[in-house]
Amino acid sequence: MKNFYVIEGEHTDPNQIETLLKKTEKKYGPFEEIEANQFAKSLIQKNIDDFYHRAWVLKSDNLCKRDLFSINRS
Repeated sequence: MKNFYVIEGEHTDPNQIETLLKKTEKKYGPFEEIEANQFAKSLIQKNIDDFYHRAWVLKSDNLCKRDLFSINRS
């Protein structure tokens, strides 16, 4: 079932998805889980020299929770 998304962008702290800078955020999907992991890996490899860039794989229900977290932080 295609219910995984890939989120990429620049972060103030690349180890915390919550620090993703909204103006750099890009969302791709939906994907199958394996397909999403492969795509995220390719984005990470493409941006290997950018310490603050990350790509994350999120299940669609976690994507909704993340969006709510972002709205509550605003």
